[in-house]
Amino acid sequence: MLFLYISIKYNSMYRFKFTLFIALFLSISLMSQNEENEVVEITKTVQNYYDGYIYRDISKLNKAFDTVHGTMKVPIKQNNNITGYKNVYFKDILPIWGNRKKLENRILENCALTILNIDIVDATIASSKISMKVEDITYIDILSLEKINNSWRITNKIYVTRN
Repeated sequence: MLFLYISIKYNSMYRFKFTLFIALFLSISLMSQNEENEVVEITKTVQNYYDGYIYRDISKLNKAFDTVHGTMKVPIKQNNNITGYKNVYFKDILPIWGNRKKLENRILENCALTILNIDIVDATIASSKISMKVEDITYIDILSLEKINNSWRITNKIYVTRN
């Protein structure tokens, strides 16, 4: 009788642990899957920014950026030294980017985007560090993103250039 009781108790504990393990595994899997989905969506946003920038496509730029409140930190230069940064609204700068002279095919072939990092917080805000080669300049951008109306948008950008 004692053996049967221990066996039942062990099996109950085993079932509890097994059930707990499965529940934790499924929730981690779901969290991982949700985070993977967010990474895919953020990557699409960054890709729209890159494509819009190099192909001078205002519609892709508008998909990537918060065109209502979003800003970019633009370096203030004095005697070739950066002395600070000023905010420029994306709604003001995107039309300039979208209406620039088209890049030649030979230049486009050498352009490159590398996403160096994506950090997501609560599936509502994120940051991404990217490297974007355009002609002879490589831009290193740090982007702040926010999920606005179920769509990731770049809400802030700061950058440096490398030749």
